[in-house]
Amino acid sequence: MADPDSKKERKHRKELLQFYGGGTEETPYDINSKHFNLDMYVQKTIKECSLKQLLEHEAGLVSEIQGLDSDCQTLVYDHYDKFIAAADIVRKMKDGSVSMEGQITRLQQNMAGITASSTTITEALQERRGHLGRLLGVHGTLKKLEFLFHLPQKIDECIADKNFSEGVMSYVETAEVLHRYRHLPSFTAIHQDCQAAVARLNSALKNQLALKEGSARQLTESVDLLLQLGEPAEGLCDDFLAHARIKLEENLANLSHIAEGAMGSKQDEAPPEHPEDQPDTNISAHDTLADDTTDIQPEHASMDILEFIDLCHETFVGNLWLVISSYKEMFLRSPEEGGSSSNSVCAGVAMEKLRVFVGELVEQYVAVVGVRVAGEPDSAHYGPLTTALDKFHRRLHAITQLLPNTNFGEVALGLVLEAGEARCQASLSALKAGLAANLADVRHALAAPRHPTQDGAEAATRHLNEHLTRLVAATAASIKDRVTALQAFTQPKHTFAVVAEFRRQFCRELVREGVVVAFFLHLTDTVLSLANKKDKDPVLLLLLSRMCLDLHTSTVHYLLSHCDEQLQIEDKTGLTPLSSITAGMRDAGQTLLNQYVHTQGAVISQMLRRSVEVKDWLGCGEPRSVRRVMRTVLDDLSTIDTQVGALYEDGSQRDRSSDSSRRTYHSVSVSRGGARSAWSYTPSQLDNSLVANLNKLWSERIEIFAPVEFTRVSILTGIVKISLKTLLESVRLRTLSRFGLQQVQVDVHFLRTFLWSYVADEQVLNVLLDEVVTSASVRCCDPELMEQRVVEFICEQS
Repeated sequence: MADPDSKKERKHRKELLQFYGGGTEETPYDINSKHFNLDMYVQKTIKECSLKQLLEHEAGLVSEIQGLDSDCQTLVYDHYDKFIAAADIVRKMKDGSVSMEGQITRLQQNMAGITASSTTITEALQERRGHLGRLLGVHGTLKKLEFLFHLPQKIDECIADKNFSEGVMSYVETAEVLHRYRHLPSFTAIHQDCQAAVARLNSALKNQLALKEGSARQLTESVDLLLQLGEPAEGLCDDFLAHARIKLEENLANLSHIAEGAMGSKQDEAPPEHPEDQPDTNISAHDTLADDTTDIQPEHASMDILEFIDLCHETFVGNLWLVISSYKEMFLRSPEEGGSSSNSVCAGVAMEKLRVFVGELVEQYVAVVGVRVAGEPDSAHYGPLTTALDKFHRRLHAITQLLPNTNFGEVALGLVLEAGEARCQASLSALKAGLAANLADVRHALAAPRHPTQDGAEAATRHLNEHLTRLVAATAASIKDRVTALQAFTQPKHTFAVVAEFRRQFCRELVREGVVVAFFLHLTDTVLSLANKKDKDPVLLLLLSRMCLDLHTSTVHYLLSHCDEQLQIEDKTGLTPLSSITAGMRDAGQTLLNQYVHTQGAVISQMLRRSVEVKDWLGCGEPRSVRRVMRTVLDDLSTIDTQVGALYEDGSQRDRSSDSSRRTYHSVSVSRGGARSAWSYTPSQLDNSLVANLNKLWSERIEIFAPVEFTRVSILTGIVKISLKTLLESVRLRTLSRFGLQQVQVDVHFLRTFLWSYVADEQVLNVLLDEVVTSASVRCCDPELMEQRVVEFICEQS
């Protein structure tokens, strides 16, 4: 048996050839072809296949034969069932048609009888029909004449009952007939009486139009009736707008009273959010609101912003909408739309009057809403406010669609931007107040007395770290909360939020630049102002310097990225770059840290200068111990080291030289003519002043007040340099005896022993301490240094 895939391929090729007209491929070996040759196929199969393949081929053919046989039996059974069903249906139709023939015959007989009766009746009533038609015509004419005779009386009755619409309708229906037959003597009196009655009706409508108590619906109805009576449209449109202005200005006055009341009574909690309302463009929807123009009571002054906007829509906006729609319906419809032919003549003038009228009232309305929005208290959630502004914007935008060539949507958008700017300013003020409160709390906590504990250093470290973490976290959280709250203005559900100009101004200029960036700049100015105060707390300066460093490192970048992501700001053109803000933070932190070093250095310097000034260096005895002030200096430096180490990393420190701890001064014998120095490179003929100058010449210049790095050893090095420089200058101003020089030698050795762990470069410490001893030798009357072992013994005993 051939492979099934090859058979399908041959069949597919054959179909393609037949479809495209390429001829057919006929072969005697194709079992499905009409040219199939059994003998040739058998011979070819026996020749090409093995015994096993022949057996398989035979089994396949038997299976196909059985399948085809089964399919044929199935088709025969199906066709037999369908044939039986068709026979049943034919039999039923035959039985039904036999009974239907009798019914059709009877129906034809009945229809013939009905036709004959109808013909007989028509012929009998032919003469009467013409007579009845003439009588009905006469009756109709008499009814019309009767209506015309009673029309003046009916109009007067309508005036008395104030049913003006029925009176106008009665006259309009008969006006053409009266005008057509007014030349006939019998109609002249009727026409004159009707004209007099219409004049009285006209006068009554004008009186109603002049009533201040009338509603907008009554005003519209009166003008419409006057137009139907033929009054000129030019004068009526002015009267209509003038009377409509009175009612609308009353609405605005009541709303203004409520808005001004809200300015004086701000609520503590934000109002709940109400669902949005869509403006209805159907005039009939406003008809139910038109009568409620004077229901605003003073107690409504405490209503929230959503209720106020809803009240505006129910009163002023609803009535304004009805006035515009009615005005257009009465004065701006073309004759093709059912309007008067005179309307098209003054349509341009009438439309311009309407635009001016609506523009003036909308301007007043926006001012009233602006007062109410300004009186809305600031809160952490702006959802109710933005929902109210969205309703306000939707209504004015709908009025723009109702009145072409106007753009009240931009006016509403301007108020929304003003509200957003006010909320941004309030957010910035809240952030500033929060920063001031946090700084005050930290300042009070640092100034509070603390009880000494066993783990005093560890507690101080934890205390400063807690203050730093709390301060940075509170600042970041407050900024994120404010950005999240202001994000309510950019919700896609608000119509104004999808306006590109609004998003550009609000997101970029008001929130990012006006709140976030402005607060960072304010924070920088605030911490710098603390650095310039006279009574500044050095620990607070240290804490704020670390805060500025943290803000520079990561917090500012995170908060600005969060702001840009929340507000979907992608184009950064024209915005304050991140590098500018972080650079300002780093500069502020550097300034604070330098000020901290100067302040702490000044405290220790004051202590050292005071100790040098009050001691009698000429009359002092032989040194037996280190002066107490040196131990106090070390204690203060240890405290400073604990504070700085709690906030800053240690930093790099040069390895200590192997002979640093054994640095010594050899004894010198001094005569009146000169002195012999301890330095190996110094000739004996040179005096001590020359030795000191040579040492300075060969040593690197030390910058005492150089800016420090943000590390512990750099900060401590700066404080030590200021302190030792003060000690050096104080010693230079004193005159010392031999024992005074030796006391300075002992103090310097004591400081050298302990201060090396606080400085980044021990060489700087050695140079400064050497200068102190050298300066003391220069200022000494009898310079002779103490033996080194004695100095070390005294320092160990101290």
